Amino acid sequence: MNKLFKTVCVCVAAAIGSTGCQSMGPKIIEHSHPQYNNAVVSVIDNQLLLNIVRLKYRENPFFLEVNGITESRNAGADSGLKSMEWFPHDVSSKTKVMPTFLMKNYQIPTISYRPVRGKEFIKYMMTPIPLNVTLGMSSSGWKLQRVFNTCVEKINDVENAPSASGPTPRNKPKYEKFYEMTDLLKKLEDANLIAIGIDPNNQQGLVMRIKQDTTSNADVIKFKQILGLDQNKNEFFFDSNFLKTGSNGLVVRTRSLMGVLFYLSHAVDVPLEDIENGVVQTTVMEDGSVFDWSQNASGTLLKVHCSKNKPRDAFVATYYRDHWFYIADNDLHSKSTFMFVSMLFNLQAGEASSADVAPTLTIPVGR
Repeated sequence: MNKLFKTVCVCVAAAIGSTGCQSMGPKIIEHSHPQYNNAVVSVIDNQLLLNIVRLKYRENPFFLEVNGITESRNAGADSGLKSMEWFPHDVSSKTKVMPTFLMKNYQIPTISYRPVRGKEFIKYMMTPIPLNVTLGMSSSGWKLQRVFNTCVEKINDVENAPSASGPTPRNKPKYEKFYEMTDLLKKLEDANLIAIGIDPNNQQGLVMRIKQDTTSNADVIKFKQILGLDQNKNEFFFDSNFLKTGSNGLVVRTRSLMGVLFYLSHAVDVPLEDIENGVVQTTVMEDGSVFDWSQNASGTLLKVHCSKNKPRDAFVATYYRDHWFYIADNDLHSKSTFMFVSMLFNLQAGEASSADVAPTLTIPVGR
């Protein structure tokens, strides 16, 4: 028995040593990094969607930030003895005692969260998004139409549903003329007839330029007409001061980050019983009929579905008030808007974080 016990110990030690050497070091990073990366992205997306849904119900949003991930790994084994009969149907069969061992790999993650709050966070959530940040999103690949429809509340005298920058309004907001303008803006951008950049004479200023040979272009004429711009000029400067008026500039009022989230929350589908019970506000037209947010204003940017059952094909889903709220995986337009808002949130709220370093993932890589 002593000889058998020593044999078991040697086998177990060899197995532990062999497995440990193979699984530690680079192998740990290779297997763990993608898993944690996917998990953190999923949590962030879920949290953003959850807070958009909360605003639909006029409930306070709350954000948690993953502040750190620490993972420890241990390898071990359970060993023992097991009796076996070599030929159980043979009366002369003898019972043999065989060594057994089971390899185990323990993974112990520790995740820390930090509530995102404080005066700096409130400042970035409640104050209008800086104009240079808003227009700067277009230079990073985002279409002007999506940027303007999401972040801009008013240009000159043209309004983009300013009452929708807060809790769901009772009456239908004004937005039609603004959307007509941004439809024209998309046509001009796609045709390379318009560009936005830094004013060479004022490095702090932004300017919109329309190609010189477009004076007779019907879309250009209509675009200038809606914004009250001089038809004989093709260079217009941006400003956020509404005390400055005239036909040579684009005076812009942007939404706050909270206003953007409120604006998108109006297009969230909700259960019929919540509408009937007055849990959510219903917006009405001038004739008293119900205004359909899914076909107008913010509903053209983001579509959040509601289901009693967990959706199978969802890009992101969150469970709230006994229902699933989700964005369909094949709804590329809504996914683009969600990604855009997520990037905008990171730009704005990230600066309000008191932490100077990004969340860290610590994994032991040696024995």
